[in-house]
Amino acid sequence: MSMFNRNTITKAALIAGMFVCTPALAAESVFYVGINSGWNATEFEKNTSMDMGGNTYTSENMGSAAAPTFGGMAGIKFPISTGYVGIETNVSDSGAEYEKTETVNGQTTFDQQISSNLSYGLSGILAFNLNAHSQVYGIAGYQMTDIEAKTSTRNTSTGDVANDSYNEDTGGFRVGLGFETAITSSLSARFEWTRTAYDAEEFQIETANGPSDIELEGIENRIAIGVIGHF
Repeated sequence: MSMFNRNTITKAALIAGMFVCTPALAAESVFYVGINSGWNATEFEKNTSMDMGGNTYTSENMGSAAAPTFGGMAGIKFPISTGYVGIETNVSDSGAEYEKTETVNGQTTFDQQISSNLSYGLSGILAFNLNAHSQVYGIAGYQMTDIEAKTSTRNTSTGDVANDSYNEDTGGFRVGLGFETAITSSLSARFEWTRTAYDAEEFQIETANGPSDIELEGIENRIAIGVIGHF
């Protein structure tokens, strides 16, 4: 899918709504936009099943992908007596990629890349004042990320080569913690950690030895530093 579906929007809205329902609003709401950059580390768990000659072969692999990430966010803050609650949308991109290669007698028989690409989501934020200029905050929301898997295989008996790929937006719940402090009256700096547990995706790819069923699941940890402007 390339957009939030109805279930995704409902989940994100419910999470964000839990934060915004906090009572005792103390001042007018504030809009903000910002940019950030950091590091994305994603762990993949891959289960593979293939029928060959009437026998079923299964395997389980773990892999990791890490790379710099950059993005932006926009949201609205509702000040309360102890800090603020907010709703925030975000978008980011990363080149994090996991690669696995197998060879037989010097020839590549299996080559696969799994990458974590464009990501976007909606979150609720609950922040608590540390002093007049700084807050610590928690995040909970729903994130969609473009996961792409490319596979190239060679049949050692016939020499046939098959290439196939899978590309889909995968959703998962995100939680995190952050620290925000004022730089000027309209600018703030942020340091943030988030963890997203993505739903398992099942798909089939064509290989030189026949179709292979794959179940892919990922967990992403992201650390970012950013600047936001209020207006």
